[in-house]
Amino acid sequence: MYSITNMEIPVDFLDVFSSPKMINKGTIGNESGERIPYIIELGLSKSSILECNQWQNFLNKFILDFVDDNPDIIDYRKELQKEIMLEDLHWNWPKKAFHYNTSEYNWFFLKTSDGIQGVCMTFHPKQSVIKSINIFYISYIASAPWNRESALHKRKYKGVATEIIKKVQIYFLKTHNYDYGFSLHSLPQAQDFYEHLGMINYPEYNDGQGLLFYEMSNENAMTFLGGYHV
Repeated sequence: MYSITNMEIPVDFLDVFSSPKMINKGTIGNESGERIPYIIELGLSKSSILECNQWQNFLNKFILDFVDDNPDIIDYRKELQKEIMLEDLHWNWPKKAFHYNTSEYNWFFLKTSDGIQGVCMTFHPKQSVIKSINIFYISYIASAPWNRESALHKRKYKGVATEIIKKVQIYFLKTHNYDYGFSLHSLPQAQDFYEHLGMINYPEYNDGQGLLFYEMSNENAMTFLGGYHV
């Protein structure tokens, strides 16, 4: 996976991107069990990328509060990763947008009335490793940190990552006429999540950084979508 941590970014680089457009909508459950409307937007804008980058503020406060409440812990990172996913803590969304803004990359945002709840960036077309079909590849996906499961706080919205993946799959089925299925390389903390969705690890495609390669088969993708057909 390409590292862009040390790249310099022109101040106005996001101004050239077109405004996002809504491609789908639905409802998602909140912490009280209510169904809250959301939309899926496709496309990059300065406001969307910078809003995702502000997620870092929530994570920083979460970490500082944990340190204050647990002064005797020596290895904070190890203990914190038992409580919330932090493997994407170093991700810088503006830098990713600067590098991944050509036509083969698509940016999707799940938004409710109170902001962006999840983001998914894809690459396409991607050759399936299962059979000779075109699918899409999830390069990066993240839920806002307040939506991640943790014993230390209540999740604001549940199932954000699952919901955005479903809508992205539908988009590629309808817009690009790709087959059912998609692939990705998983962070270690997310492997159980992807296996629960029905994705299968193909070890021969694992990368050299400890990221396992997963693909969703035709059949499992249709089950994942609840029998949805274009």
